[in-house]
Amino acid sequence: MPQDYDSAYKFFYERLFQKWNIPVETEVEVSRRARTIDLVIKCLMAHLQLLKDTAFCFFHRINSLELKSPEDPLTVKGYLLIISRIYALLSKQKEEQLPSNATLTIVCSVRPDKTLGELDTELGFFPTKESGVYLSNKPGIETRIIVATELDVIEKNYPLLILAKGEKLLKFFEEIVRKNLTEYVEIMFRVGVSIDPETLIEGVRRMRERSPEYQARLERAFTNLFTFSPESMERISPFREVLEEQRRKLEEEKKDASIRASMNAAIQAKREDLSLLLESKFGSLSEKLISQLSAVRDVDKLNRLYRQALDARTLDEVDIKEGEK
Repeated sequence: MPQDYDSAYKFFYERLFQKWNIPVETEVEVSRRARTIDLVIKCLMAHLQLLKDTAFCFFHRINSLELKSPEDPLTVKGYLLIISRIYALLSKQKEEQLPSNATLTIVCSVRPDKTLGELDTELGFFPTKESGVYLSNKPGIETRIIVATELDVIEKNYPLLILAKGEKLLKFFEEIVRKNLTEYVEIMFRVGVSIDPETLIEGVRRMRERSPEYQARLERAFTNLFTFSPESMERISPFREVLEEQRRKLEEEKKDASIRASMNAAIQAKREDLSLLLESKFGSLSEKLISQLSAVRDVDKLNRLYRQALDARTLDEVDIKEGEK
């Protein structure tokens, strides 16, 4: 996973667990060969109660969380290295910790077909009742592979869906914009241009067209992101351009609407002038004639009819029908 958004993901999860007052560490070294675990979360009984309705409801005493992007997919070799790291972590604990006290969770953006498919018998992974969650039946540390792109878009899965791709990412993005979940929107923009920019650009385009409110929310997310991370400006420029397109489109529509309104007002004024002139010269106008006047929508024709009315000695000399469409 490239460093620019690898650190963004880790920072997001670090803040998430800190918000729950759960101890969390990132880039935990477990050997002299620069072997590190993405995140280590240590839970007491009270913490486990807090997590019971979250995507991490299965956590035990010590938990390792590994993140895999499309550019860094989970391979069998990588999986074995990750397994070795969690055992190394347990061996370094001050208090003796058994494998039964630990969990390992590997969150993948896309499905690691070889790991879950060709070697499923050897590695022991099977699908659980929750879409996108695979559990190993091998003895030892309780191990899950979670495929973000296969998860249901429900609230408890939000922290995992930030790694999704394609239609699932699009559905998730639309939901968090509707619910005004700024923190999730911001992490999407921080990493989206690297993970799945086309999908997020489509998401911005859809949300901006649905309501000015959504466009305003996206603008606020950009502003907040730039305030705390100025280096993100280049990364989010494609998304800003989509919003600028919409702004230009709305401005053009407003301009066209203003022009149409001015033209309609001018036409109405001309009709009223013509009606007053005809009434002053020939008396009350019939409903039929009023209807015929209402059908005239061209300023030049109304001007021509007005000139005719000025010179006319009878109403028949004013060819109202000429102005009809």
